[in-house]
Amino acid sequence: MRSSYLNEDLTYGDLIGNMTFALNPKTIIEIGILDGYSLEHFIKNSNSDTIIKAYDLFDDFVGNCAVKETVDAKFAGYENVKITKGDFYELPDSIGNNIDIIHIDIANNGLVFEYAIEHYLPKLSENGILILEGGSLERDNVEWMHKYNKPPIRPILEKYSDSLKIKTIGRFPSVTVIKI
Repeated sequence: MRSSYLNEDLTYGDLIGNMTFALNPKTIIEIGILDGYSLEHFIKNSNSDTIIKAYDLFDDFVGNCAVKETVDAKFAGYENVKITKGDFYELPDSIGNNIDIIHIDIANNGLVFEYAIEHYLPKLSENGILILEGGSLERDNVEWMHKYNKPPIRPILEKYSDSLKIKTIGRFPSVTVIKI
């Protein structure tokens, strides 16, 4: 299975699963599916009545992309999971409010983080969390960030560090958890 979270730094699936179990969410939004690594951990660690909506650009994304038919088949047995084509920059107006977990893993960079903080963070429930892939110095220095001149994530986290609760876990690829 392809996933940016398959790394020996730490077991990111367990991290996602433990956060999910502890929060006991009623709603989860997943943006960026690829082969469904994190989606699988959300499903396994939440109740069967948790509403899980997963979005991806699928073949409209240039680079490593999810194959809709494959992902649909893999998660077909879960009635509480809905997989839909959706664009990160267009979704905030349509996903509703009071979401317990929003997870974003879409070739994240500084612009993605800032947009997520500004547009997705207000969608969270009182105890909700925003989980984003990336956030460490090592992740900011990954080859493709430099190759495609993507803005680093760390300066965005520093910009919001006084007004939000932010915790980056792991070195690479790392996960950042943000709460209001």
